[in-house]
Amino acid sequence: MSVLNRVEDEYVVRWYKPSDLSGFLSLDRAVFHRRRNEAWFRWKYVDNPYVDHVPVLVVEKDGEIVGARPFLAFRMRVGSGTVLALQPADTMVHPDHRRQGLFTRMTSHAIDHYGDGEPAFFFNFPNQRSRPGYLKLGWQIVGDRETYHRIQNPTAFLGDEDGVGSGFLDYVLPLTNDVHGLYRSAVGDSEAFSIARRSGVEAGVLADLYATNPPEAIHALRDETFYRWRFSSPEWERTTYVASDSGDPVAGIVVRKRTTSDGVTVVQLADAVPMVGGDSRDNAFVALLARIVRDYADADLVSVTNGTIPPEVLIRFGFVGDAGPPLSWLSDFDCRLVALPLDDDGWSVGGTRLGLRSNWHISFAERDTA
Repeated sequence: MSVLNRVEDEYVVRWYKPSDLSGFLSLDRAVFHRRRNEAWFRWKYVDNPYVDHVPVLVVEKDGEIVGARPFLAFRMRVGSGTVLALQPADTMVHPDHRRQGLFTRMTSHAIDHYGDGEPAFFFNFPNQRSRPGYLKLGWQIVGDRETYHRIQNPTAFLGDEDGVGSGFLDYVLPLTNDVHGLYRSAVGDSEAFSIARRSGVEAGVLADLYATNPPEAIHALRDETFYRWRFSSPEWERTTYVASDSGDPVAGIVVRKRTTSDGVTVVQLADAVPMVGGDSRDNAFVALLARIVRDYADADLVSVTNGTIPPEVLIRFGFVGDAGPPLSWLSDFDCRLVALPLDDDGWSVGGTRLGLRSNWHISFAERDTA
């Protein structure tokens, strides 16, 4: 770890040290209005298996932590090889210290430091407010980040002001009225599979299913180490569903659940393996979804990243993508996949172009969602 302790305008940009934990968590509460704890921080940044340091930059002024630039580390598979990649996550600047260039300073320091090291590239999913800052520092837009949603209780998302609720219902109720009918029409392919529901994450089974047919596109290497770390966040409850044919596992889905501070019960199909496959895998996904939507019928929302499960399967169960109408009409929130290469090969990693969306295969497992 190189030494970094730069003083600019009385702001000190440096690497995180253990005594910063309280200040980091206080800043997180001030910026994101949530309550994270030491267990969450340790899982996400200290116990990451892919780096030998805590990949967090902080900004200190007068003894107070006023900014932070953490990174999630991933071992990414590109073709038949792997590289280390970093994802900016939980970026924070205290409201009283904004417009001082702290975001740019922290990010520039990270580029300078990691550019001489092992990481091959940065990638992340900034929204329309933070994206311009990344583009100015060399990131390029790779493509859309679409999510499919099964809205099971639209009233959970109603607003109290400006008539937001009634407008939301006008658009969304037609999507949910036939959910049970869609479910009944979809389950016909599910009878050939037996479904096992297991608490937690079955790392060995999932890693074996992944290894049967890994995609050539850029994605996080899904071995047992990955599954044990990535899905250990204290913010979620997790369950593994495995579909088997004649006793042999064919497909698996990691489901996680939490209740937001607004009281909305959110369920995510966080990962599904094999990541690519044919009719047998897709039919197994039908069987798995039939069981999952039944088990989580009381959830307000079930979501899955586009590319995790074939869209034609999701549509059969009432999922709707947010990249187009009507869901795109209901929010101006716009996240995109962006990337920045750090090695000498420019925008090519292992012969694969970083800038092409078709060269990426990502799920919630690669997204900073906890």
